[in-house]
Amino acid sequence: MSAQQQALDVSGYFMTTLKTFTFILTATFMWTSCRTQIKVKEEDKVFHAGPVNSGFGGIFFGLFKDNKYEFCDGDFMDAGCYTGLYNLSGDTIILLELRKHVGIPTNKFIIRRYSDMDSSYWIWKYPEHKTNWQSMRHNDTSMGSTGDIFPLDETNKIVYDRNNYFLIRLDSLQNNR
Repeated sequence: MSAQQQALDVSGYFMTTLKTFTFILTATFMWTSCRTQIKVKEEDKVFHAGPVNSGFGGIFFGLFKDNKYEFCDGDFMDAGCYTGLYNLSGDTIILLELRKHVGIPTNKFIIRRYSDMDSSYWIWKYPEHKTNWQSMRHNDTSMGSTGDIFPLDETNKIVYDRNNYFLIRLDSLQNNR
């Protein structure tokens, strides 16, 4: 066998080995980086939290049966939704693997249902309306909302930004526990 033929055999072997290695590396990367997408169905929705200030776009989320959630942060053309799992403990929701979003300090939220709140809640929420908190309660309930959702900070204190919290638009959580 000539030196030239041996060189061709070695380079052919090298190319085959390189292609095999590349294929195995690519397949391994794809296999380990793939995460099963959590599927949600609208008919399984048990809770919906919409933005306090509506408009085109905005942040909102829904909770579904089997502890699944869908979180959306986008606009009219692209809702920017993704799914994950949540934990519910009392009136505290933890959205597992929640991505970073402007105005949302953590993945923990507290539910404040209007039916469970007394005057001190509206006085806290609207400190400039201490004498007419009843009208503020009426305004909140007449907007079609049944409660508020506030983010919690790292010490589990409510983060209250008047322009950046959620309104409960659908609440069947208590029926689905």
